[in-house]
Amino acid sequence: QKANELLKKCTEQAALLTQQRTKAIAEVEQKMLEKLVPLGIPNARFKVNIEPKPLSNDGCDKITFLFSANKSTDLQPVSLVASGGEIARVMLSLKALVSGAVKLPTIIFDEIDTGVSGTMAERMGRVMQRMGQTAQVLCITHLPQIAALGKVHFWVHKQESDTGTTSNIRALSDEERVQEIANMLSGAAITDAALANARQLLTEGAQ
Repeated sequence: QKANELLKKCTEQAALLTQQRTKAIAEVEQKMLEKLVPLGIPNARFKVNIEPKPLSNDGCDKITFLFSANKSTDLQPVSLVASGGEIARVMLSLKALVSGAVKLPTIIFDEIDTGVSGTMAERMGRVMQRMGQTAQVLCITHLPQIAALGKVHFWVHKQESDTGTTSNIRALSDEERVQEIANMLSGAAITDAALANARQLLTEGAQ
């Protein structure tokens, strides 16, 4: 009898959750488009599909994110249709949306910039920079356009020894940061042009 009472209570709560989710879908879809279009997907379509499922610890809803980068292609689950760069931009937009609603204290992006470069990389970096105004944002990146937008630049490197491999991390000074970003731009042979470009990226990133 106790189990039945609790099941009834959980079912009622799940129904309320379904109601709230259904109400929020239109707003989520609209805000996702507002974030995706500036990130270089002008014809993006994004839909949240909600279907019933057996009661579990997250309710009675099966949620699927459907996406299409083009007007002519059908909406399908993000993981099936998006390219690497598109997935990166969809995930960044989703996390930006969540962070604005939930006020997460820390957000970690592990190579979220996979498959993007140039102007799109800078735009993604600006999104993360804005997120950093209300949360601590940690971004692992290999792109100088994004690295230059951070407040602090950490250098992570691995070291081999007879006893194994260790990972090391340290914050770079201002001049070391210029050198590292120049290295990201030009490779092992750092040129004067790369150094000048690195300084320009850092100056623009601070604005």
